[in-house]
Amino acid sequence: MTNEPERTDPGIPTLTEVLAPGEATPSPHASAVAPAVEHGVPADVAVFAERVSARLTLQLADEITTMVERRCHDALIDQTSWLVQLIGKQVADALQAQLPDRIRQAVIEEVARQVRSQG
Repeated sequence: MTNEPERTDPGIPTLTEVLAPGEATPSPHASAVAPAVEHGVPADVAVFAERVSARLTLQLADEITTMVERRCHDALIDQTSWLVQLIGKQVADALQAQLPDRIRQAVIEEVARQVRSQG
């Protein structure tokens, strides 16, 4: 059994994974780290905080993108379903309105054809 703490989220690094003791290497986000160092925050803590912040920002961006894509997909499905129902109702209404006239016309034509064939 080791004295290392149990990791519950492998996406968030531990301090020892990110920075060796006393290490203060410049990061790509050095402009954000410099003000923290000027305000009395040790350089290694500022670098660590910046790295964690960058990683969390990327994870949140991915999660937000996934959530937006899912909501857009769901909205597209809902709107498509609504549109299909609307078109189906309009077609059914149009056919229902035309059906009596078409049946009447077909009966008249059939009666006329039978009269011609008998007479």
